[in-house]
Amino acid sequence: MMNRHRRVTLRARQLGAAALLTLTTAGCFEDGALNVDPNRSTTAEPALLFSGAEVKFSLLRVAELTWPVALMNQMWASGAAWGLAQAQYDQTRVRSAWGSIYVDVLKNLKLATVEANARTPKPNNTIAQLMIYQAFVFSQTTYLWGDIPFSEAASGEVDLPKFETQEAVLNGSIKMLDDAIALIDANSIRIGAPNDLYYGGDMTKWRKFANSLKFRILMTMVDADPSKSTAIGAMAAQPMISARADDMKFAYFDSPGRQNPRFSFTQIFRGGVQQDWYASKVMFDEMVPFNDPRLPIYFQPGPSAAPNEFLSLVGVDPRTPKSSLVHLNLLKANLPEVSFSYSEQLLLEAEATARGFWQGGLAAADLRFRAGVRESMGAFGVASTAAETYIAALPTLNATNFRRELNRQQWLDLFMRPLEAWVQWRRSGPAGQEFPAMTVPQGALASALVRRLVYRSEEINSNPNTPSGITLDRALWFDK
Repeated sequence: MMNRHRRVTLRARQLGAAALLTLTTAGCFEDGALNVDPNRSTTAEPALLFSGAEVKFSLLRVAELTWPVALMNQMWASGAAWGLAQAQYDQTRVRSAWGSIYVDVLKNLKLATVEANARTPKPNNTIAQLMIYQAFVFSQTTYLWGDIPFSEAASGEVDLPKFETQEAVLNGSIKMLDDAIALIDANSIRIGAPNDLYYGGDMTKWRKFANSLKFRILMTMVDADPSKSTAIGAMAAQPMISARADDMKFAYFDSPGRQNPRFSFTQIFRGGVQQDWYASKVMFDEMVPFNDPRLPIYFQPGPSAAPNEFLSLVGVDPRTPKSSLVHLNLLKANLPEVSFSYSEQLLLEAEATARGFWQGGLAAADLRFRAGVRESMGAFGVASTAAETYIAALPTLNATNFRRELNRQQWLDLFMRPLEAWVQWRRSGPAGQEFPAMTVPQGALASALVRRLVYRSEEINSNPNTPSGITLDRALWFDK
């Protein structure tokens, strides 16, 4: 974004990112399709740049951005592990994510798009894939930081890009998705396997994801901009994610260099023993009273606890040998990173219906609500009998309870996806009325709950367009 970013050797930096990306806790992610020698490259190949961006952004989502956000959102507890008593408010662990998103992800995607547009015949499907993924990255980035560089970002042509409002970024992302969907052509060239690491070049699934992503963005915007209700209503007629096979997910593998970074961290630094991520009382309070069968899947008893003895931690309480931990099965080497799931889609549809954006009323919303919970249970491996018992006990949605019941299930479903869960919590109600209720940890570095990430000092010092005076607890535009 700055001069220092423009001066990197683009071919080496970008094709190098496609060839081999590293993350401190993960080691390298290797793939035969990605291992190319940048010194022998004479062109920027869109497929390689695309796969490089996919790898890097997934690594950021599943590792560097997971842990601090999961703690800030109080889905996990730190147990005061490695001295991080105030981990919920520790921004140092996301300091490099900003630069990585712009230099290693968006710059790759922008260059790939330029290269693709210059080809004859024009590979419209390739361009559509690149645009859809850019819209995904931009929307994710603005949900974290608010105002961000957008139209002038990562092009290599602007030294000091302007920061655009979150509203403008989200509207721009929607337009990008609309333009991309319009380009999809059954006969056009696409990026396929092995370089499309999500859908292997299946443009039907890319179209569904693009529509679902647009739907999610609109649902995020509607409380701040009620006029979006009309666009949400129109989404009911569009093809969106409609089965677990349509999930937007990035595969990891149980082989060296290709493992999920959460697994790699535990293996490298803890000898395979989970001792860092603990059960939060906020999460327990939404599961235990309702006999949620996901609880023993989400958590495991502490090493000194009795079988099926689950104990959560409040705020920054130090862990004990009996404290329950995030289950090791959710930190497996081959656990995929999910960006959009069918259960999330169903629960968003239930919300759109219950709020009157879609037709059908509360009866139709209740059916989608139960289908979404059933899908969430199945995706996490809950036995069908246990799932149906839980679903049967759920209250029927009505005009009084539907926001509370939907918010609970939407938040619980996103347990291993803290970035989406944090957005869900912030949009669940006005400040101070979000669901679930949270309190500021004792001794925290801020006096209120964290509602955003702050810009890194390098950005503030080098780009005078960077917004100033931003504090952790300042609500973002969508957070109404």
